Amino acid sequence: MIGKRNLRYGSVSLVITVTVIVFIILANAVLTFLFKRYPLNIDLTENRVFEISAGTREYLASLNQDVTIYVMNTEAGFVSTFPNDYFVQANEVIRKYSQHSSRIRLEYIDLMRNPVFSSRYPQEQIQINDVIVDSGGKYRVIYPTALFNIISTEYGGIVASSRAEQAMTSALINVTSDKEYLAAVITGHGEQDIYSFLELLILNNYEITGINLLTGDIPPETSILILADPSRDLSPEELRKIDTFLETGDNRVFFYVASVLQPELPNLDIFLAEWGIAVEPGIVFETDNNRLISPSQFVALVDYAEDTYSKNMIQRNLQPLIPQARPLRVVYEEFRYRYVTTLLKFSPASGIRPSNAPSDWTPSFFHLTGNTPALLLSTQSRQDANRNLFQTHVLVLGSILALEESTLGNPYIANSEYFLDLLGSLTDRKDSINILDKIVGFAELRANYSQVITLTIFFAGLLPLAVLTAGIVVWLRRRHK
Repeated sequence: MIGKRNLRYGSVSLVITVTVIVFIILANAVLTFLFKRYPLNIDLTENRVFEISAGTREYLASLNQDVTIYVMNTEAGFVSTFPNDYFVQANEVIRKYSQHSSRIRLEYIDLMRNPVFSSRYPQEQIQINDVIVDSGGKYRVIYPTALFNIISTEYGGIVASSRAEQAMTSALINVTSDKEYLAAVITGHGEQDIYSFLELLILNNYEITGINLLTGDIPPETSILILADPSRDLSPEELRKIDTFLETGDNRVFFYVASVLQPELPNLDIFLAEWGIAVEPGIVFETDNNRLISPSQFVALVDYAEDTYSKNMIQRNLQPLIPQARPLRVVYEEFRYRYVTTLLKFSPASGIRPSNAPSDWTPSFFHLTGNTPALLLSTQSRQDANRNLFQTHVLVLGSILALEESTLGNPYIANSEYFLDLLGSLTDRKDSINILDKIVGFAELRANYSQVITLTIFFAGLLPLAVLTAGIVVWLRRRHK
């Protein structure tokens, strides 16, 4: 009887032990899966630099196509790339996409172990740390430098902020959308290079093309036509093509950027005057020291003259910087079906230095003009026979330096976000998502690789083994009682 009782108790003990072990193994597997898909961590950083924005989450919730994100490295290798803190942040942002949408799959590809993977994209030079967003063969390659806002200095490039979410969301929209927005850049007149601004447009899902108006026509799918600081005048024929572009479409923008180094351009001046805008000679100076970010009186922050296109920037208390600007003037506020709006303006304490001023010129009270426009918008509205409303726009900026790398890349200045918001509104973009740069300055609490291995061995190996051993010992002791 005693032996049977011991056997019965031992069997029960064995069943309990096995059940506990199976439970621990299953719980470990389930928690591991959940942790990979829904990491059990909390972003306590001030600006939630490890999270994605509400706009991106809403877009992911509506996603109806399968997408695969390939990171060209092991996860450990990717996050250990210098600068480590920014790659750690970028990696966490990338992981959020698959966590917030079952349509998105994330894979880390070790090119050292799987070099043939790059043959899937024969037109690309795939490198370590590249990120590929692919949906049904339509793909976009994100280079590591596109994940960050890098500013050039005399000591080399420095990372000012993270653009990981902008790059990822833009690529995602690009590969899942049938509509593309084209920005055409006019060439052939000694125009200035605006590479940083075009790179910003590309990052936000615009296609870029160059167009010589003397030898070609403006592509009909163009949304934005850009003329950046030409040093030679446009011909009447070229201006007629611009007129036709604006007269025959909807939500189209001609964006003209001037500079203080330009010669006189009479044909272009006549064209702009017809749209109610004049670009005056001289250079705007600022006497309000609170608006100056350098000793120069010609590098100043400006005010918003309206709150329709600038509301996001006003809420964030950011101002645009318009350095070395030519003064603009409103020729008329409204004429027939066109009306002119001042978007940005200098302070009441600003003035205009004449273009013929001597080298020892100094500003005086008599030179103050106050509230000189820095950015003007002329909008033309018309209706067709069915009373459908069409709008096109001429946008004029007085400073080419407002679109240079150091200005666009400064996260404390509104230029990049403001111009993206503005152009998105004027072209009636429905898929535009306003995503802010994130400054990664944090003290992180995270396990290194050896600590991860130690914890894995303990929870996945030692702890279950200890429970198993304890169960066997209990069973043996009870069996021999």
